[in-house]
Amino acid sequence: MAKSDTMTTAPAYAELLCAFANTLDVDVDADPPEAFPDAAALTRWLRGRELIDGDESADDRDLDLAITLRSGLRAAMTLHHERDDTSPVPALDTAAADLPLLVAFDGTRPRLTSAQLGARGGLARILVAIAEAQAEGTWGRVKLCAADDCLLAFYDVSKNRSRQWCSMGECGNRQKTRAYRARQRQRPGS
Repeated sequence: MAKSDTMTTAPAYAELLCAFANTLDVDVDADPPEAFPDAAALTRWLRGRELIDGDESADDRDLDLAITLRSGLRAAMTLHHERDDTSPVPALDTAAADLPLLVAFDGTRPRLTSAQLGARGGLARILVAIAEAQAEGTWGRVKLCAADDCLLAFYDVSKNRSRQWCSMGECGNRQKTRAYRARQRQRPGS
């Protein structure tokens, strides 16, 4: 997440969502582009974020589910640029069907939690983070960079929620320069 300069002001649930979405790096120079090449890598990622205990581990079915969940999350983040919260995201529905949640109570205060333990319980906490973002009214602020060669997840802290790039200094300037050059090529007499 080196390019993004907004993560320090993001709520914890948004940081988790962005970190999970950024386990796939589409940058051609990314090494490796896929943070989850196998179930062991998923296990390490979940442990590193304290989403599972040290003795729990993911299997290949959990890995498939994690990739489906990440795909759905990234698709939803793309729709947030258009402020589109009505288009279906089948991958999110598919993952949610395999990650049951339950309502638990802290005194009389309800909260969502995972109904499972292990890797699936850790992945369900990603769904809980989505629900927390929606409840806080910030779900639409979790986006993917609009630069096709970047697509990193970031938390939009702009006042009007219109930020397009993870970093104006890198991705934004690069995109604006490309647009300027394209306009210059199209001008008569150029």
